Amino acid sequence: MIRKKKIVIVEDHLIIQELHKQYVEDLGHEVVACFTNGDDVIHYFQDSSADLVLMDIRLDDAMDGIEVTKRIQELKPVPVVYITGNTEDSNFRRALETSMAGFISKPVSQSELENVIDSLNDLTSSIIYAEKIQKAIFPQRKDFDTIFGNTIHINRPMHIIGGDFPFLRTFPESGELIAGLGDCTGHGIPAALLSVLSHEIITNIISRNQNLADIVNELNNALINNLAKMNSADSVNDSLDLIIYKINQSQSTIQISGFKMGFIHVVASTGALNYHKFKGKSLGTPIAEHDVSILTIHFEPGDQFYFYSDGVPDQFGGPLSKKLSTKGLLNVIQTVGSETLANRERELNLLLRRWQGMNVQTDDMLLIAIDPSSLKFEG
Repeated sequence: MIRKKKIVIVEDHLIIQELHKQYVEDLGHEVVACFTNGDDVIHYFQDSSADLVLMDIRLDDAMDGIEVTKRIQELKPVPVVYITGNTEDSNFRRALETSMAGFISKPVSQSELENVIDSLNDLTSSIIYAEKIQKAIFPQRKDFDTIFGNTIHINRPMHIIGGDFPFLRTFPESGELIAGLGDCTGHGIPAALLSVLSHEIITNIISRNQNLADIVNELNNALINNLAKMNSADSVNDSLDLIIYKINQSQSTIQISGFKMGFIHVVASTGALNYHKFKGKSLGTPIAEHDVSILTIHFEPGDQFYFYSDGVPDQFGGPLSKKLSTKGLLNVIQTVGSETLANRERELNLLLRRWQGMNVQTDDMLLIAIDPSSLKFEG
């Protein structure tokens, strides 16, 4: 049984628009909206979604259908089929830069529409199921809250699934914990695949070696080998930014290492916000021993540590549509005050969304904050 799909039609010729609508409905699918120009369809996808867009390339305003599709897919991971009378190679090449599910020349028949709609094979449903798989693999809020009592856990993939991921492992016998965040190149399905691979490698290494420098070096070598960077015709030029930390409960210390990622330490006794950024290369490229930097911080009760991917400070917003920046993130954290992390998350999330406003999300966003002094082990 074919699942009924919700379809949006974008066509500036009203007679052709009505014909395509009739075709779609006769095939048993639902037309949820019709548009003649790009601005209206972009506005629609700010608050709504669909299983498919049938997109004309020439539209009734300044933007053409390919430009509109790029804007839509920054908002929602919806597949698009282009239906156009302009089949020039230049248009086809531009269309390939989008998540194109088909490119059909006018006039289109009902059978052609039926074939292309059926060929989608429930792509959106597959992505949603892939999200469930990621959530089953990666530690979630409840896992962090179980260990730390309460945390901040803001996870906003750009396209349902993404390349930002947390990892977490406890060692009750030694009173230690190793955790962190990874940020894989890009976003969407390719980044999601790399995130699952990276998480698997990291957790396997941590299970047998708790030395941060060893973990980082072994992880980097494994990424290089798995992505076949050196000698394979199928090499992948992807990489991983990383922050990894190790908490020793008895010594009240946290060791932190990273590559092209930063963190913020909120000092409970003074309210000071200390920021540190690990620079250098991303993992997945050869690194030297001196490239692995490890900080050791003695924490006091109530100290808080914010770990986040670059999608947070790089998000555009505000009255001038500029990047939030690290300075802006520090100001946001300062604004929400010194309440418990559970109370701070609500305000922090609200401030970040207000900053973004109507701007599209530009990257995956993951932010996790913990109070290491609240660490407890089950049993």
